[in-house]
Amino acid sequence: MPTLKTAVSDAASPALSIAALHPHPLQEVQCFSLRADLEPGLLPRLLEAFAKRGLWPSKFYSQVVDRGDEALIDIQVAGLDCAARDHIAMQFRGMVGVQSVLVSVKASQ
Repeated sequence: MPTLKTAVSDAASPALSIAALHPHPLQEVQCFSLRADLEPGLLPRLLEAFAKRGLWPSKFYSQVVDRGDEALIDIQVAGLDCAARDHIAMQFRGMVGVQSVLVSVKASQ
C-alpha cells in the first residue's frame, strides 16, 4: 500500500505531470519539408525511416498542390539528433519521386 501512496503523490507533482504530457521535454524538434510526386507508395516509405529508429513523428502533414500531381509534406520529429536527421534527409533525397528536401530544427514547445 505505501507504493500506491507514493505513486499518487508523485503523479500530483507538477514536474511529473508536465513530463507525462511531453514525451520529449526540452529536446529539439527536427523538421523535414518535402516536395514530391503524388505516389501512394511514397508516404509509407517516408515513415519507415522513423519507424526503423523507433520514432513516431509528432507532426505529419501532406497537401496536394499544383495540378494534383505533386504533394508538399511536412514532418516533425522529436528525439532525433542532427546527424540522424541529415542521414534521413539524404535517404529521402535518394527516393524515387522526391523532388526536394529541406531540413530545419526548432526548440520543443
